[in-house]
Amino acid sequence: MNVRIGSLLIATLTLLAACTSTAPAKPESKIDPSANIPAAKTFGWLPANNNMVSTDVTQRKFDESVRAAINTDLTRKGYAEATAEPDLLVSYEIAAYEKTKSSPFSVGVGMGSWGGNVGGGVGVNTGGGNRTVQESRLTVHVVDRKADKEVFVGTMTGSIAPGANSNEITGVVSQALHDFPARRP
Repeated sequence: MNVRIGSLLIATLTLLAACTSTAPAKPESKIDPSANIPAAKTFGWLPANNNMVSTDVTQRKFDESVRAAINTDLTRKGYAEATAEPDLLVSYEIAAYEKTKSSPFSVGVGMGSWGGNVGGGVGVNTGGGNRTVQESRLTVHVVDRKADKEVFVGTMTGSIAPGANSNEITGVVSQALHDFPARRP
């Protein structure tokens, strides 16, 4: 009988855990349908606004890491970085915000003994708690320099901020540029 209760308890907890999980963030992008992005050969960076350049070392290293991840992704897709008259101009922005996540379910499991008796219990509450999490939204902009118009915008939500490791940054950048077309030879 105890094996049945244990199996039922595990099945119930698994079902409830599946109900409370949230889908991971998905990248979003917009591509100008009239643009021939794969025909471009080179990319460069839009000039930074000097008033916006941080003097904070951690922020500058973070900026360098994001730029390096974008550079790596675009190079992997066949584009070459150029400082003089690139075909495409790239910029990015990161907007940090707090997000409240709520859980529709909460589950409590307990076991104990007193004297010779062993008891257990499961509690389920349908009014789960709220918690606040920090998230960031990376937006990568690509402009066709000759046409002077934006041809691609890619966004991805994640938890990158100054101090994030390079794998986290690379993952979010890769997702933001997921739909950016590879260059045609």
